[in-house]
Amino acid sequence: MARAVLALGDSLQAETTCPVCLELFSEPLLTECGHNFCRSCLRALLGAPPRPAACPQCRARISPAALRPNRSLGAVAGLAGALEEETRRCRCPLHGEVLGLFCESCRLLLCPLCRELPPHRQHRARPAEEAARELRETLQSNLAFLQKEKEDLKPRGEEESRALLEQVDSERQGLLETFQQLQEFLQEQKVVLLAQLDRAHQDLLTEHQEHATRVAEKQSLLDTLVVEIEKKREQPVVEFLKDIGKTLSSCEAAKAPIPEPVSPELRRTLRNLLETSQLVVAAVAKFKVNLLSEIDRERVKVRLDPETASPDLILSKDHRTLRLGDGQENLPDTPKRFTGSPSVLGSQGFQAGRHYWELEVGDGNSWAVGVAVESVQRKDSLAMALGRVWALRLDWDGQYTALHMPPAPLALKEKPRKIRVHLDYEAGQVTFYNVENMAQILQFQASFSEKVFPYFWLWSQDTYIQLCA
Repeated sequence: MARAVLALGDSLQAETTCPVCLELFSEPLLTECGHNFCRSCLRALLGAPPRPAACPQCRARISPAALRPNRSLGAVAGLAGALEEETRRCRCPLHGEVLGLFCESCRLLLCPLCRELPPHRQHRARPAEEAARELRETLQSNLAFLQKEKEDLKPRGEEESRALLEQVDSERQGLLETFQQLQEFLQEQKVVLLAQLDRAHQDLLTEHQEHATRVAEKQSLLDTLVVEIEKKREQPVVEFLKDIGKTLSSCEAAKAPIPEPVSPELRRTLRNLLETSQLVVAAVAKFKVNLLSEIDRERVKVRLDPETASPDLILSKDHRTLRLGDGQENLPDTPKRFTGSPSVLGSQGFQAGRHYWELEVGDGNSWAVGVAVESVQRKDSLAMALGRVWALRLDWDGQYTALHMPPAPLALKEKPRKIRVHLDYEAGQVTFYNVENMAQILQFQASFSEKVFPYFWLWSQDTYIQLCA
């Protein structure tokens, strides 16, 4: 039915279209030859003042005086225009009716029949034009806001990015210059100290060779004198006394001490150089430690808190190593102490920032390391504390487990011996790494609202947990 109406509308439009301007007739005039044209089209054709001209359709002579208004055709043309406008209106693909309503809940155009269907019957529907006016105003206000945001955002973002880029470039250049200067300084000191050591080494070789020569010479002299004296003893008196003075002089010469293998002056030089070398080595080692300490600000020195340690556990004197004892220690049962599980907390808790610590585990099993909030359950088993503990555990059967609520088994390709536990308080992340290759083992996502402590659990005498210095 809708297609038939559209076809009739197209036919009506064709019959009411001016053959000159190809628009619907506007004040049509009828010629003597029976053709119709818009008044404005004929005025342009006949000129001013009007004069006879050929009909655009049949080339018959058109006399200005013979033109007559065709009001009926003008009215039909108006109806054709109204019909065309009506056919252009959007219609419901389901019912064929005009989409004249707007459902505010679903934000959809509706026809009157759609309005009565269950999805929209309980919703508020308004005339489409009324809804469009209001939504245009809403969009206009949004457009103004977004344009202002666009204007404000672009310069601010570009300025901030540019400033950060300049800061990074400046810092990079400054770092390069600092390391370059440090390398040049160290190279200069290396050249000076090595040159001094090389000279001392050469002087030591020279004195060593001289001493060896003197020793050899004295050995030869002693050998000669021993033979000569043994022979001299057996000579007759006259022959014995004949050149005794020479022999005695040789004996006095043989008694002269050989100089020290290293001269006192060279010995002092070597002592000073060796002390300087040791000072340089110690200073560089200290510099490296201090530099790494300043750079790696997230690393913290964690110690075990004896006030929280279970009576089943044994802590080393430096509070860095944890083992399982043969029996329970005689310790006071305070609110802080774990008595329901062989657990202990770190002595330092965190309520902000990013921090990490490293630890080693032995070859055994039945251990767990991670973090726990301050309100963790301490008088019941580990299972009762899972909602407040985030840890990596190795069970007795060799199975690794992500220890939280609920626990989840892990399939690890490598058996980590040295583990890094990283806490990002604001991001709510607890991440575990294998220190040997810094591969991520496990990451928990949480939301912290209280102080968080390093957490340790141990239930095997075949292993240990040791905090790295």
